[in-house]
Amino acid sequence: MSIAHILCVDDDIAGLTQLGQQLRQAGYTVTAAAGGQAALDLLDAQHFDLVMLDLSMPDMGGLEVLYRVRQVLRPDELPIIMMSDAGEDDLVAGALNDGADDYVSKPLHLPVALARIRSHLARCAAIAANKSEQERFALAVAGSSDGIWDWIIKTDQLYFSPRCLELLGLDRDAVLDTMDSWVGMLHRDDVDAFQLALRNHLEGISLAFQIECRIQHANMTHRWFLVRGTSLRNEYGKAWRVAGSISDISERKLTDAMTGLPNRIVLYDRINQSIIKTKRRDRAGGTVTAANFGIILLQIDRYETMREAYGQAFCDLVQKAVSQRLITTLRTTDTLTIMSENTMCILVDVMRDDTDLVRVANRVKQAAEEPITMGEESVMLTLSIGMAQAQPHHEIADELIKDATAALNKARDEGGGQEVVFDPEMQRRARDRLRIEADLHQALRREELLVLYQPIVDLNSGALSGFEALVRWHHPTRGMVSPMDFIPIAEETGLIIPIGTWVLQQSCRQARAWIDAGADPELFVSVNVSSRQLDGPSLPDIVRSALDTNRLEPQRLKLEITESAVMRDFEVTLGLLNRLRAIGAGLSLDDFGTGYSSLSLLKRLPIDTLKVDRSFVSSMGVDSAGVRMVEAILQLARLFRLKVVAEGIERNEESELLRALSCEYGQGWLFGKPLTPDACMERLLKRDKAVAN
Repeated sequence: MSIAHILCVDDDIAGLTQLGQQLRQAGYTVTAAAGGQAALDLLDAQHFDLVMLDLSMPDMGGLEVLYRVRQVLRPDELPIIMMSDAGEDDLVAGALNDGADDYVSKPLHLPVALARIRSHLARCAAIAANKSEQERFALAVAGSSDGIWDWIIKTDQLYFSPRCLELLGLDRDAVLDTMDSWVGMLHRDDVDAFQLALRNHLEGISLAFQIECRIQHANMTHRWFLVRGTSLRNEYGKAWRVAGSISDISERKLTDAMTGLPNRIVLYDRINQSIIKTKRRDRAGGTVTAANFGIILLQIDRYETMREAYGQAFCDLVQKAVSQRLITTLRTTDTLTIMSENTMCILVDVMRDDTDLVRVANRVKQAAEEPITMGEESVMLTLSIGMAQAQPHHEIADELIKDATAALNKARDEGGGQEVVFDPEMQRRARDRLRIEADLHQALRREELLVLYQPIVDLNSGALSGFEALVRWHHPTRGMVSPMDFIPIAEETGLIIPIGTWVLQQSCRQARAWIDAGADPELFVSVNVSSRQLDGPSLPDIVRSALDTNRLEPQRLKLEITESAVMRDFEVTLGLLNRLRAIGAGLSLDDFGTGYSSLSLLKRLPIDTLKVDRSFVSSMGVDSAGVRMVEAILQLARLFRLKVVAEGIERNEESELLRALSCEYGQGWLFGKPLTPDACMERLLKRDKAVAN
C-alpha cells in the first residue's frame, strides 16, 4: 500500500515546520507551502492525497485557495481539512459550505488531527476502490457478448444492461424495469419453468438460477437465451438481490452441431406456422381444404449395424454426407432438418398436389443411395421413407409428425429401402399394437397366458411321440389373441424372456405330470427358444432349473431354435448351444431351409433334429420340385445323423409322401390341433389302451 502524500499550507513557518515533522513521524510524506499561491502551484505540478489548509493567510486566504481547488478537484478526489484560529467560526462554516471536508482548531491537538486525516484518507481510498471496481465492471459489460441484469427484489427494480436490450432488439430507452415486464416477454410455454427455477433459487433449493428459455425479440420472433443468476442474501439467508447474465444461444439451440442443419425445434416451429397459415387461408376463403404442405421422414437402414462395424464417428460423417446430398435436391421452399441421430425430416412447402411428396422422396432417395466413400471404406445405403400430407384436422406439428412416423415404421417393417405414404389405417394398427403391448405386460401376472401342446407322431407307426409347446393368450376382452399379433411385440420389448421362462417351466411340469400319470417315459416335449433368450448367458441355468424343479430327465426336453436365430451371432450362439447340449437336452433346428446357414456351419451345431418348414411340406403336392427339395433335406439329415420332424402336415398325401421318403416324425393338423393338457392326457391314455389291445 502506498504512503499518503499530504500538502500542508500555512504562512506561519514555525507552525508549518512543526506540523510537517509530526506528520512525517506518523508515516506520511509531507510537502509544505508557505502561502496560497505556492499551494496552487504545487497542486498543478503534482498529485497529493490530502491538503491541510490554513484559513487566514495574507497573500491569498484559505477560502480563495479552497474555491480554486474545488473548481477542478472534487472532495472524493482530494480531501481538504481547514486549520482555523479561535474566533473564526464564520470562516469555518463558509469553508465547509464551499467544499471543505473537515476542520481542526489551532493550536492542533495532534491525536484528533491524525484521526481526522486517517478517516478522510480511508474514505477516499474506499471511494476510489469502488470507482475502480465499477469501471472494471462497466468495461467487462461493454466487452462481453452477454447481457447483464440486476433485480432488487423488495422494490422490484430491474436493470437491463445496454447489451441486454441490444440482444432483444430494443432501444436503450426501452422500458423493461420490473420482473413482470420481463416475464411478459417470455414464450408462453416457458413462463412456468422460468418462474419455478427463479423461485427455487430464491428459496435456497438451488445454488444458482439457470434456465434456457425463449424471449420475444423486437421483430416479434422468439429467440433462445441462457439466463443465469445468483443472489445476495441478508444475515437470515433471505435473498434481497439477484444479478446475472443473458446469453443468446439460438444458433446452438436451433442447429444440429454435426451437420449444421436446423434441428427439430425449428421443424416444429415451421410446421406450426404452416398450419396456422393454412387455417387462416381457409377462414378467409370460407372453405376447408387439404393443406398444401407435407413432411418426409427419412432413416438410414441398418444404421446400428454400420455403427457396430465402423464406429460412431464414421456414422456421423455418413449422415453429414447424406444431408449435403439431400440439400442439393431440394427446392428453396423446402426445409431439411435433423430430428434425431438417424432421422431427418424434409418440410415440403407449397405443394401443387399430393404427388409432390413422392416426387421429392424419389429425388432424395436416388441421391442418398449413391455409394459413399469415407477414406478406405465404401458403403451402399438405402433409406426408409415415410410421408404424410397435412390435413385439416391437424392442429399442431406433433399430429403431422405422428402420421409420418407411422408411415416410416411401416417402411422399416417392410424390410427397409421402401417409401410409404401415410394412411389412417396405420394409426389404428399402431394404437392396437400399443394396447397389446400394455396388456401383454400384465398378462403373465394375471395368468392370461396358457400353453397348448401339438402332437408330434412317428410317421411309420402313427404312435404319439411327443408334443410341441405353443403359448397362447386368452385376453379378458379380446378373447384368444393370435400369436402372430403378440409374439413379435414380446420379442421387440423383451417380454419374450420372462414369457419363455414361464413356458419352459410349464412344459417341464406338464411332461412330468403326464409321465407320473402313466404316459410313456420316452415321451418328449419341444419348447421354442426365442433369439432374445439366446442373447444372454443365463439360458442354460434357466433350463437346468426347470428340469431340476420338475424332476424331468433332460432327454425328455427338446429346445427348438430357428435357423435365423442361430446365424445372428454364430460363434456366441454355438457356445451357448454346447452348454445346453451338455445338460442333456435335445436341440432342434427349426424352420430349416428358410435361413442361410452353410453346410460347414451346420456340421458344427450340436443339434440332433431338423424341423422341415411347412412351406416345403405344402409344396410337395404342387410339383416334383417340392418333393426333391424335401428329399434333399432328408438326405442331408441322414448324412449328419439327424432326426427329422416335418411341420404343417395337413393332408394324407403329404404324410404318405414323407413316410415314403423315410421321414421319421411329423406334426400338423392332420394329426391334431394344439391341445390343452387334459386333452393331451386323454389322447395319451387312448394310445396306451390301443397298444395294450
